[in-house]
Amino acid sequence: MTACPYCGGGSRPRYSAPDFNQRITAETFRYFLCGSCGLTFIGRVPDDLGRYYAKEQYSLPSGLEEFRPRTAAQRWKVDLLKTVMPRGDLLEIGPATGEFAFAAREAGFNPTVIEMDRNCARFIREVLGIKVVETGDPASRLEGSFDVICLWQAIEHVPSFWRLMEKALPHLRPGGVLLMSTPNPDSLQARVLGRRWPHLDAPRHLYLIPMEWMRAFGRKHGLATALATTRDEGSTGLNYYGWLLATRNERWAGRITRLLRPWEEKEGKGASYTIAFRKA
Repeated sequence: MTACPYCGGGSRPRYSAPDFNQRITAETFRYFLCGSCGLTFIGRVPDDLGRYYAKEQYSLPSGLEEFRPRTAAQRWKVDLLKTVMPRGDLLEIGPATGEFAFAAREAGFNPTVIEMDRNCARFIREVLGIKVVETGDPASRLEGSFDVICLWQAIEHVPSFWRLMEKALPHLRPGGVLLMSTPNPDSLQARVLGRRWPHLDAPRHLYLIPMEWMRAFGRKHGLATALATTRDEGSTGLNYYGWLLATRNERWAGRITRLLRPWEEKEGKGASYTIAFRKA
């Protein structure tokens, strides 16, 4: 029996899947479901995670003129954030090329980012003029205090992610918000597609974290849930994107999305969710 790396509980096999999305390797990866806390976790974290990101090449704009139109797709995140925190000092972990951080600054936030990709970090620092901490180990480089700490579709990539969350909490000011989005293992899409669910994304996604796991973490650490939804714009967009990756056909992905919309857009059934905790 494989013990859960978070709670030590017993687990059972859940998925055995190759790298369907990027096909970097023919290796098969085993995932387990903890019977105690509900976390789905990869059986063995690859020794060299970086090699599985070889095809994730970020498109770096040539300058601000090319960059600005890309921020439009991030404004829904800012609008959602402002429902729980209207302004303040913001830390984003895993910003890629910095569109959200830039949009947040334009909306009145003061952003700092933690990014591991050297080229992305340089672009954010030199072109966008945003403070960057460049590291692949964000838990070891948390400094200062913030009103908001955000991880958009990033927490599932972090080995022992709960330690990062625990270390982040002392850096939140009273009333501050920890906001995360991540794939929803209880989604309709996950149940239909099983090991072929694109948002499993083996082996880059080390964990699938149920919303109830997040709520339990919040209760354990005295956090109030300020927001929890599978119906935000990003989550509904990932419904379509999941079907697109599964079918590799835009027409079929569109048809399936339209057909299943009444069920996928029910609360709790979307391919992803966004959750925000408020510190007392």
